[in-house]
Amino acid sequence: MLKADPNAGAYYICSPNNPTGTLTPLEDIAWLADNKPAGSVIIVDEAYIHFSNAPSAISLVKQGKDVIVLRTFSKMFAMAGLRLGLSFARPDLHKRMMRYDGPNMISMLNIVALAAGAVSLAQTDAIKARRDEMIAARSMTFDHLAKRKIRVVPGSAANMFLVDWKKPAAQMKTAFAARKIEIGRNWDIWPTMSRVTVGSMTEMEAFCAALDQILA
Repeated sequence: MLKADPNAGAYYICSPNNPTGTLTPLEDIAWLADNKPAGSVIIVDEAYIHFSNAPSAISLVKQGKDVIVLRTFSKMFAMAGLRLGLSFARPDLHKRMMRYDGPNMISMLNIVALAAGAVSLAQTDAIKARRDEMIAARSMTFDHLAKRKIRVVPGSAANMFLVDWKKPAAQMKTAFAARKIEIGRNWDIWPTMSRVTVGSMTEMEAFCAALDQILA
């Protein structure tokens, strides 16, 4: 990223990444923080961090780096409709962020979102249980795909992965839909790949069963 633009005002990193689920090592983010141009900011999107056991870039904020860490309640906490998130940064970076209608946005947060978000942050046991359930369902699915010799982009630490069908992904999406299984979208740059969200064990077993029917 630094080579692509050594003078950017901001460098954006989503870790775990969407749509691959892969992690950017914290040491790589720390290296960027130490080697970026003066005055630029690193934005680390940790929307999916609760699905992994990876260390957070919040440690770089604590060190006073030019880093802003973003979190959301839309993923692990399943509160997308409440439009609630939070950020971690030095006070001066937060002040720069807030000039873009920040005070108005904060004053418009509804009390239900604030109450639900505050309670969710303390649910460490529930977070671990959900993460463990997701990892088990994801591992089972990966094993099934491997038996069918279907490639998955390796290293997912989130509740999604990219699968390469080696054939038009749109056709596979239609085939799954015909069996009442909805898989994620694909992109023009990756015409044979689909983004698949990891659901419950029952849902992923249904995904695998539908796949077997399609391959047959």
